[in-house]
Amino acid sequence: MKFAYLHGYQGSVTDEKSQYLDSLGNCYKPSIDYDNEPNIVKELIFKFQKEPIDFIAGTSLGGMISYYLGMVLDIPVLMFNPAVIAIERLKPFIPEQLMKGTPTELNVVFTGLKDDVIDPELQIAFVDELKSKSAKIEQFFDADMTHLVTLKEFKKAFGTFLQIKK
Repeated sequence: MKFAYLHGYQGSVTDEKSQYLDSLGNCYKPSIDYDNEPNIVKELIFKFQKEPIDFIAGTSLGGMISYYLGMVLDIPVLMFNPAVIAIERLKPFIPEQLMKGTPTELNVVFTGLKDDVIDPELQIAFVDELKSKSAKIEQFFDADMTHLVTLKEFKKAFGTFLQIKK
């Protein structure tokens, strides 16, 4: 299984999460300085068109970028607390037709109800809007999950996603 994981804004992939991702298969997990890599979306599209992946996952800003990449590449997406508040900020980097697009492949969103960075209600509204357009999207809630996803929550979400994706 070949896939990618994109960390959140000013974040990184912890060693324990990196080891877990590697245990699942061939995982590309770049370290991204979102402030200084304005072409990251185009670069990732180019990379994954040359070297196809089975799915993409991401947390927060990495989750929103994964969402759009999933539509371009027509692959399933797993998002943790997606940064729906960053959609306006991403507009210059995302083709307009995608900004209004609806995913055709499975998208799974894990929302922490104790997220203190991205309001869970905004994440719910984002998913509800997509569902109203008949998008193939599912949302799961964790009553105790904050914006920073623990390894246990991370593993549980990946397990659920991989089961649904089959």
